[in-house]
Amino acid sequence: MTIYGLQFDSIAPLPFTPALQAHYVDGPVSKWPGKITYGRGWVWIDATGASPKAAFWRDIEQGDGTPADFPGWLDQRHAAGLGWGGGYCSRDLLPDMIRCAGARPWSLWLATLDGTTDPGLTLPSTVTLVAVQAFPAAMGMSGPVPADVSVVVDQAYWNERHA
Repeated sequence: MTIYGLQFDSIAPLPFTPALQAHYVDGPVSKWPGKITYGRGWVWIDATGASPKAAFWRDIEQGDGTPADFPGWLDQRHAAGLGWGGGYCSRDLLPDMIRCAGARPWSLWLATLDGTTDPGLTLPSTVTLVAVQAFPAAMGMSGPVPADVSVVVDQAYWNERHA
């Protein structure tokens, strides 16, 4: 598996500018102060499901979305002409995500959070593994900053989004 770059994600602004960073547009953990910035170097996460037009990623984890919420969110993004988007989930939720999304194409941001960068998955042709969130903030990969770090394993995603 080739790693094309790193994506940092945090609930708050980062004190440095990585080539690619992800932040929440909404939800109880969003601490983004002010206007959301779009363009190279930025991707956004929808925690509540209310922002399919503002975020590329739908957060599917306890307290946020469920796998059953995901297909409708994808459909809203697609109907708005924004593409299909992607889902962030852990390994244990992935089978339900795949089942619920059905034949819709989508990007996967998989959380391993244990240092595993190659989860060794066999995915259906409708799912593209884009990133693996392998390093939680507690591992210190981002220094003193409270950010999780993901390896980006999809060249097209990296080329289109990194600064």
